[in-house]
Amino acid sequence: MKKKKLLSILLSAALAFSLTACGNSNNEAQTSNSASSSTSTTTTESKDASASDADASTDTAAAEADPFGKYADPLEIHFVRATDDTIETNVLANLPGQTLEDNFWLDTYEDELGIKVVYDWIVKGDDEFNQKMNVSMASEELPDVMCVTATQMMQLIDAGLVQEMGPVFEQYATDFTKEVMNQEGDSPFLAGQKDGVQYGLPVTGGSVDSVDLMWIRTDWLEKLNLEVPTTMDEVLTMVDQFVNTDFDGNGTKDTVGIGVAGTSMLGGGFGGLRGFFNAYGAYPGIWVEKDGQLAYGAIQPECKTALAALHDMYEKGYIDTEFGVKDSTKAGEAAAAGKCGFTFGQQWLSLTPFQSCKDNDPDSQWSAYPLPSATGEPAVAQADLGTNRWIAVNKNFEHPEAVVKMINLFIEKCWGETGDNGKYYAPPEAEGVWKLSPIQCSMPHKNLQAYLDIEAARQSGDTSSLTGEAKSIQDKLDSYYSGSDEGFALWGWERIYGPDPSSYSSINAMSEDNRIMINKFVGAPTETMTEKLSTLETMRDEVYTKIIIGEASIDEFDTFVEDFNKLGGSDMTAEVNEWYSSVK
Repeated sequence: MKKKKLLSILLSAALAFSLTACGNSNNEAQTSNSASSSTSTTTTESKDASASDADASTDTAAAEADPFGKYADPLEIHFVRATDDTIETNVLANLPGQTLEDNFWLDTYEDELGIKVVYDWIVKGDDEFNQKMNVSMASEELPDVMCVTATQMMQLIDAGLVQEMGPVFEQYATDFTKEVMNQEGDSPFLAGQKDGVQYGLPVTGGSVDSVDLMWIRTDWLEKLNLEVPTTMDEVLTMVDQFVNTDFDGNGTKDTVGIGVAGTSMLGGGFGGLRGFFNAYGAYPGIWVEKDGQLAYGAIQPECKTALAALHDMYEKGYIDTEFGVKDSTKAGEAAAAGKCGFTFGQQWLSLTPFQSCKDNDPDSQWSAYPLPSATGEPAVAQADLGTNRWIAVNKNFEHPEAVVKMINLFIEKCWGETGDNGKYYAPPEAEGVWKLSPIQCSMPHKNLQAYLDIEAARQSGDTSSLTGEAKSIQDKLDSYYSGSDEGFALWGWERIYGPDPSSYSSINAMSEDNRIMINKFVGAPTETMTEKLSTLETMRDEVYTKIIIGEASIDEFDTFVEDFNKLGGSDMTAEVNEWYSSVK
């Protein structure tokens, strides 16, 4: 389904809403169609009068809807939420006197919109949140507003516990809010829909931010007088020289050729292998389109080819023999210690293991590059849909428009012309302050756009005109370039947003060349997917690991494909394609 089709649905739903529901609301958009609804006459005059009243009602609602209208009497809205360590250590620890229940973001909603946020409960971590949310759903003891997974969203819809939000969004969302939330088309909205009706509003996030990049220690490349590899054959040549060169001069062959995190091999952290697979035209973990149908990437023959290459690298000693029991953090220790100079992973890796490497060895230098290719064609990087939560509004909540107003305010404060990104989103003293807001709809392309703005300013030789998030980031880069001790700790930011080669210079290059592919299935998990996908993914990871280390032959992949389909994969594929047909 195209963006225009989604907007058409929203516009149609908006008309239906203004005819039937607004009259029952106590918000600003009062309607006056009660007279027409009370008559039973079927004369032409009566029908015309009814239509006239309805049109007047619609016009009145549209005219009176204020995207930032403040409630004269304070409106209390009950939320639930999760917290995490970063909120405690990076945000609240640097904002004395502020808490999750009492902070400047909540004050902003109350001061500017007349909305008082109350949390019914707060738990730590997404797992505990999902468990408690499931209990709340089962007991139907729900808050007014909740941010839920796609599965939970569909369960709430099926149980009739949430209300339609498409018309409210169309009526109250600002043009800027609509522009921001539709930056990735209709994909973020689809998991919140059923039968063409929009119930959940997406907590939008950036999809391009999730692609794998090729990370290389370029100071090692320079010492070996090697060019940046663009093919997998060149990668293998580079890896072989990295392994067989004694960079630290300790006389021991202890360099890891490619960082691999076995317990999260298809994740985006250090040592993920999605980028490796993508180089072979393989896309494990996402759904791809083949011959007009969606197919699960992990069972396609291209994965078998990539696994054979990984096994060969393992046999040659390029991969840590203990990779299978290491997560991204543990695997990243080799890079931090100067024992690994090559891996795949997402754009933020320079902030963690590579910053540690830089701290330990100031002469070290890591850079991110577009994916190499093993096929002779430019490699296309897979991306997850950046939206993974949806805002659901309790069917009994009388002011659904208040939620859209909060979305408007959050987006405007963080990225709008009247906002202040350095205060509301990423102040230097409290990174991640935006997490204090219960509404967190992001601008999907904000990171890439910030890079483009910064790069344009760099090319012009004048960064003084930068505003918003681009300015906040440029301030960090300037601090690094100053050569101060404090600035040195911001090297990781420079590797993300600095000149080519950097994370976003490479992401931009792949984006411009149409070398990024977002997961083709963006609906709510199907019935079989909910019941069996986790088990099937565990089987996938076990088989992949066994093939890499040689405990299973490469032909075991074919058996895995057969088992995958027998144990639910075929049913899941049929359900996914039924959904795909419904949204084309």
